[in-house]
Amino acid sequence: LIFPSKKGFFQKLLILMDKLLCMFATNIYPEGQGVKNDLIKYRITKKPLKVLANGNINGINTQYFSPSHFTEADRKKLKTQLNISPDDFVFIFVGRLVGDKGINELVQAFKNLSQKNIKLLLVGNEEPDLDPLFTETQKEIKENPNIITTGWVEEVRPYYAIANALVFPSYREGFPNVVLQAGAMELPSIVTDINGSNEIIIHKKNGLIMPVKDSKALEKAMQILYTDRVLCQKLAANARELITTRFEQQVVWEALLAEYKSLLKNAG
Repeated sequence: LIFPSKKGFFQKLLILMDKLLCMFATNIYPEGQGVKNDLIKYRITKKPLKVLANGNINGINTQYFSPSHFTEADRKKLKTQLNISPDDFVFIFVGRLVGDKGINELVQAFKNLSQKNIKLLLVGNEEPDLDPLFTETQKEIKENPNIITTGWVEEVRPYYAIANALVFPSYREGFPNVVLQAGAMELPSIVTDINGSNEIIIHKKNGLIMPVKDSKALEKAMQILYTDRVLCQKLAANARELITTRFEQQVVWEALLAEYKSLLKNAG
């Protein structure tokens, strides 16, 4: 859902489009409870709304996204390639490097961290024509030796494997796969209080939840995970279990199959 984060005429246009989509849909399945609540709040439709399983339309293959696929030698090799020292604490962001994903706030927060043995790993491409970053953000990314960019990569798992925590300060989401992936890779996550992210992350259990567009709160959360290693390890220990028990792909697929069977039965 885009419209909750927009204003004015553009928001009205987006709401109209969603109302038309729902008008012509036979059944409507929101991707998570947050999306369902927004559809109700903005009066997008009066049709029944059903969330399958615990949200997310595909779930996650936790056998594929698992840190067990990577050895210490694998991690050491990639860290060396990226000029990351063995004792560096690595925050990772995976996704499009655009304003809507909170990259301006993330870079500002990271810039204010005083420790030298912290790295920020940005995995993804910029989209300067669609949602450009602030000029000062672009400058900081380019000039700060502790900010590492990879561009788009086909295989993200090795980068999760060398990180200590995910930072995902997006302004809006439906149900972010990145947060699921990071959790399955045993990473605690710092996320914003938005749809999807706040359904995956339980504050102080498998991550931290911060306000949207708040670089100071983001800086504080990053500082907490860096300095309080006991808490960070506790969140990491809970991360994978909460994903495997709630969002395993097979569970979601079984719920989807059951829904298809129910629809076919009623159609007959």
